[in-house]
Amino acid sequence: MTQLKPAEEMPGSFGLPILGETLRLFATQGWGLTKNYQRYGPIFKTSILGKKYAVLVGTEANRLILQEQADHVSSYLGWKVAMEHIFGRPMMLQDGEEHRRTRRLMAPAFHGKAIANYFDIMQTEVNNCLENWMESSPISIKNEFNQLALRIGIRLLLGVQLQSEVEQVEQLYNTLTQGALALLRLDIPFTKYGRSQNARRQLKAFLQKIISDAYGGLRQRKLQGNLQESCEVLGLFLAAVDEEGNALADSQIIDELIHLLNAAHFTTATSLTWAMVELAGRPQWREKLRQELAEVVGDEPLNLGHLKQLNQMTYFLKEIERLYNPAGVVLFRGVVKEIEYAGYRIPPGWVVIVAQGLTHRMSEIYTNPESFEPERFAPPREEDKKDSFALIGFGGGEHICIGMEFAKMEIKIFLATLLQRYDWKVTPEYQFNNYHQLPFQVEGKLQAQISNLNLKN
Repeated sequence: MTQLKPAEEMPGSFGLPILGETLRLFATQGWGLTKNYQRYGPIFKTSILGKKYAVLVGTEANRLILQEQADHVSSYLGWKVAMEHIFGRPMMLQDGEEHRRTRRLMAPAFHGKAIANYFDIMQTEVNNCLENWMESSPISIKNEFNQLALRIGIRLLLGVQLQSEVEQVEQLYNTLTQGALALLRLDIPFTKYGRSQNARRQLKAFLQKIISDAYGGLRQRKLQGNLQESCEVLGLFLAAVDEEGNALADSQIIDELIHLLNAAHFTTATSLTWAMVELAGRPQWREKLRQELAEVVGDEPLNLGHLKQLNQMTYFLKEIERLYNPAGVVLFRGVVKEIEYAGYRIPPGWVVIVAQGLTHRMSEIYTNPESFEPERFAPPREEDKKDSFALIGFGGGEHICIGMEFAKMEIKIFLATLLQRYDWKVTPEYQFNNYHQLPFQVEGKLQAQISNLNLKN
C-alpha cells in the first residue's frame, strides 16, 4: 500500500512570504494557473495571502470535491473572503443541510412553469436592446451585454418595471461591484470600498422596501396563491415554504437577489460576448445556425418550444462554455475534513481549487482542445459525455448553478433574434487560433457594428 504524503510535499510553490502568488493569480483572474499546471501537472500547491491552496485538475478531482467528498469541504470557507463582504450569505456560501434547505425553497423559481413565464420579458428586452444597437453602432460588446443582462435580471429577479427604478438599481449595483476586489477594505466615504458598501446598504434597503410594500401584507395573511403565480423570482421566493411551513427570511432573500444579479450580470454577459465574437469570425456557423432556425422556427414567432429543438446552437454554446467558462475558471472549497487524493493528504485549514477551466482544455478529454469545434458535442463524438464532470462551466454536484436554465434561455433568445434579423462585424478581429490569450484582457476592446440582415440580402 502506497504511503500518503503530506500536502506540503506537493509540487508547486507557496511563492512570496504572506503574499504568496496572490498578485499574479488576481491579475490573471485565475488563468495564471495554466503555467503552474504545465509545469507541475494536475495537482500542485500554491498560496494566496498566506493561505495554503491545493489545485486539482481533471474529472476525477472534480467529482471528488463536488460530489463524492463534498462533505469534506466548505463552499463558505472557500469563498467567504472574496464574497461575503459583498453578497452576505447567499446559498452559494452555504453548506450541508442549510444549503439544501435554501436550494429547495429557491428551486421553484428556476424550473418548469416559472422559467416559461420569463420568456416574454426576456424577448422584449432583447428586441429593445438590438433596436438600440442599430441606432448607436458601433457598440462596446461586453459593456452592452453587461447592461442587457443586468436589466433582464432586475426585471425578472426583482419585479422592478419602472425605468427610473431600473436605472437606480443599475447604478447601485455597479457601484457595489466596483469595490468588490478592493484589497484595502476601509468602509469610509470617498474610498472605492466605502462607496461599494454604502451602495450595498442602499440596495438592501431598496429591496426590503419592495418586499414590505408589495408583498408584506400577502405574506402575513399567508395568501400565497397570488405569489405562486408570480412572473418574477422575488414573488416565488416569498411564496416558498418547506415541509414544516417555514419560509426564507427577508434578509436571506435579499442576499440571494443581490448575488443572483451578479450571476446574471457576469456569467450571461460573458457567454453572450464570446458567442457573438466567435460567430462574427465563423460564417459557416452563422449559416448553420440560421438554417437551423429556419427549419425549427420558420415564419412563427420564436417560443420556448423552439429553443429546445435548436441542437446545433446547443453544441455551439457548449463550446463557448468549455473555452470561456462563464462562471470563472476556478471554484474554491475550504477543507474541513482530511482529503486523500493522488497520493497526498490535504488537511483541514487548506483550500482546494477546482480548476474547471484547465479540465476543459485537457487533451485526455477533448480532441484538439485549443481549437473551436462545437461538433465535438454532437453525436457520435459527444466528448463531454465521456464523464459527467468533463464540462462544468456552471459548476457541478449539489452546488451546480441554480440559474443555469434561466441563463441558457436568455442566451438562446438573444442569439436566435440576432441571427434571424441582423448581421454584424466585430473589431478588432479576435485571434481565433490563440486561446491562451486571456479573454478578460480582450473583452473591453471589442466593438460590434450592427446592420439589418435584410439589407444584406
